[in-house]
Amino acid sequence: MAILQKDVMIGEDEYKLTQLPATKGVRVLKQLIKLVGPAAAEIFQEGNVGAAVDKLVENMDSVDVEALLKELVATAAKQNLAINFDSEFAGDYAKLLKLSKEVVEFNFGNVFTLIGSNVS
Repeated sequence: MAILQKDVMIGEDEYKLTQLPATKGVRVLKQLIKLVGPAAAEIFQEGNVGAAVDKLVENMDSVDVEALLKELVATAAKQNLAINFDSEFAGDYAKLLKLSKEVVEFNFGNVFTLIGSNVS
């Protein structure tokens, strides 16, 4: 199977996402599960969103969040050029989080569906 690409719009900007190669994808998935896994478990087991947010905040130091976000958005290009992380998202962290969500959904959406969640 070939590595797929997908175009997404974030606000007025169009990005081309490229799937992660499997080895890198597994490494990123491990970091994502370490970061959001306990929060997701809290929601699935207790339905307590407040406690889930607390778990997410507690786990933020267990993963290098900055490196993870950089790695996620590195799979995106804008106007066929690599994104400069610091200038592209300076003062626009909502765009960073939206693009990261799109990348996670594109690469790992089937995994979250498999375990009974939906990242959308």
